[in-house]
Amino acid sequence: MKELKSNIIVVGFNIRPLAYSLSRAGYKVYAVDFFGDLDLAPYIEDSLIITEELQSNYEEIKDNYKKFLAKFTLNLLERYPDVNYILIGSGLDDALEERKMIENKIKQNSSITSLNNDINTIENSRNIFKVYEYLELEKFSYPLTKRLDQVDTTIGPFPFPFPLVLKKTTSSGGTNVFKINNKRELSLKMGIVHKQGEEKEWLLQEYIKGNPVSCTLISNGMDSKIITVNQQIIGMKKLNPPREFIYCGNTVPLDLSKEVIQLIIKISHHLAKLLRLKGINGFDFVVRGHQAYLMEINPRIPGSIRASEEALGMNLLQLHVKSFYPKNWNEIVNNLLKVNSKKKVYCTKLIFFAPKTISRDSIEQINKIQEVHDKSDPTRNITKGEPVCTILYQDTSFSGSQSGALKIVDKINTLI
Repeated sequence: MKELKSNIIVVGFNIRPLAYSLSRAGYKVYAVDFFGDLDLAPYIEDSLIITEELQSNYEEIKDNYKKFLAKFTLNLLERYPDVNYILIGSGLDDALEERKMIENKIKQNSSITSLNNDINTIENSRNIFKVYEYLELEKFSYPLTKRLDQVDTTIGPFPFPFPLVLKKTTSSGGTNVFKINNKRELSLKMGIVHKQGEEKEWLLQEYIKGNPVSCTLISNGMDSKIITVNQQIIGMKKLNPPREFIYCGNTVPLDLSKEVIQLIIKISHHLAKLLRLKGINGFDFVVRGHQAYLMEINPRIPGSIRASEEALGMNLLQLHVKSFYPKNWNEIVNNLLKVNSKKKVYCTKLIFFAPKTISRDSIEQINKIQEVHDKSDPTRNITKGEPVCTILYQDTSFSGSQSGALKIVDKINTLI
């Protein structure tokens, strides 16, 4: 097919997994990436790497990278005006102004197709109050949520009991999300928020204790099909995440009761149609008992995508591209249906964060491990809290997949 011989610009915080699959599907990939991991290079034709271009590191620019992602995307579009597609991964979820800059640039070149949701769809998907209104109409579950500037925290009673969650409206991947156990902790956090004048940017939310789950779905704006339902791995201490709610990986697929799986599927289909989502998107839930509470929507390809691909034995990025062409929908559905007849395979993805400063020699040794991906460049030490690598481990059982991945973590710890 024509699109299998096309050129594509891929933009994101970590686009190595996307570039890997697109390259294997026959695309020539041009990258705008934050890290520039060693194993990105074999799958791209050219790149602009933020840390390299700015001669900086993760800690120095991690809070300001969005504007640089947009700026370097415009630069790459100037350099390669004949590309056929542009795909934006993680990193610009709530950066609407930066997305508009990119979209306006694309409009100047009618030959470029955007493989992304439109800005209105993204804005609606990330507006948690609008999403919860949709859920309320169908009597689906969600955590009670209030805007911080609409709650008087100096008097009681609170809208919901402690512990509760304080989170930024633009949180992604577990950043800017805090569990608050009592009024004293809330007062301390509130002082910081007030000092920065950001009350309107924060939410208070009911804390739902349960099992973190995600759903990966593909759609064409009207129809949708579930790809996988996944175990989310959040804040696993063994992986040294810098904060409690940081995304640390997935195990795919997740074996849940049929009742809960069907509920998750029903909610995801319902929202995908209402929001007119296109391509592959992610939905995050917390499952408690027989209820699935929607936490947020990621209107772009989720971080679990490579684990889903390994579990299914399928190139999902190829399906993502095809989903933007209506004539391909039946083919996409048929390809996913064929997977159900195969022997079940499980894949665990873990993100290992540095528990301390890791030397260049240790990084070189870590990079030699077969199951390690997103390999850090050993030209500098890695500081505490930075992501070091991703681990992917397959097995024929859920527990075997997780335990196998954790053994790789143990191996890494012996090297540092």
